[in-house]
Amino acid sequence: MNFKKTIKQGVAVATITLCSLNASAGMINVWGEIIGGNNSHINSFYDELSPHTSVNINGSLDSNNLNGVDLLWVTSPADDYTLAELHTMADYLTTGGRIAFMGEHGDWSPAQNLRINTALTFLGSSMKILNRMLDATFHDATKVNGQILDHALTAGVNTFNYAAFAPLINLSGNSESLMLGLDHNSVMMAFENVGAGSIFLIADQNIWDNVDQSSNDNARMFENLVTANTGGPVASVPEPSSLAILAVGLIGLRIRRLNANK
Repeated sequence: MNFKKTIKQGVAVATITLCSLNASAGMINVWGEIIGGNNSHINSFYDELSPHTSVNINGSLDSNNLNGVDLLWVTSPADDYTLAELHTMADYLTTGGRIAFMGEHGDWSPAQNLRINTALTFLGSSMKILNRMLDATFHDATKVNGQILDHALTAGVNTFNYAAFAPLINLSGNSESLMLGLDHNSVMMAFENVGAGSIFLIADQNIWDNVDQSSNDNARMFENLVTANTGGPVASVPEPSSLAILAVGLIGLRIRRLNANK
């Protein structure tokens, strides 16, 4: 038996397996009506962010299949949610899905925010959007200035670009603040585990305007929504120590199989 060749083969098998374990691909669906535009920007962002894929879905939510979807972006609704759509969201959460609700500041889309609030209540979330406008014009929230709070969803997010948001209120239970306004008191962004699923909430569409610029970490934040382990249902990647043990085991298994076939 060529022992060196066997070791190399075993390492190759282990390397391929480790790479596949570290690849955390997600399937994203985008649904709703962004004020003054469409969802193509969000959809394109995820679809071009390897290894993720994204689909911009149309029509009523209950007419779409959410099986296998890791993150559902629900943007400002032009009409009231139907009962069937609300049940579709609730059923999706029971499968461990994540929903990212995005409204806009209260001076621009108060009716849309109220519709999102209706959905949040139906789904069992404590979070709500308050129809006001804070921090007009563009700003950079940073970890240094204390606006970005430490959380699995903000890991690697040191600068976040935004403009004119509606604050979030009624944060209780499992809800967690992720980002604050300039006053360091008003909540701009929050997250909540609800049953088997989880909900992310923000009321500012401008967070997508400069996502392609290197001066901010908005792109990292949006990918974290798919991949971060927040104690909810998202599958976690094994810790490095576990991966090392797995690699050794794979090499040993490869050697035993080659010995058996001598």
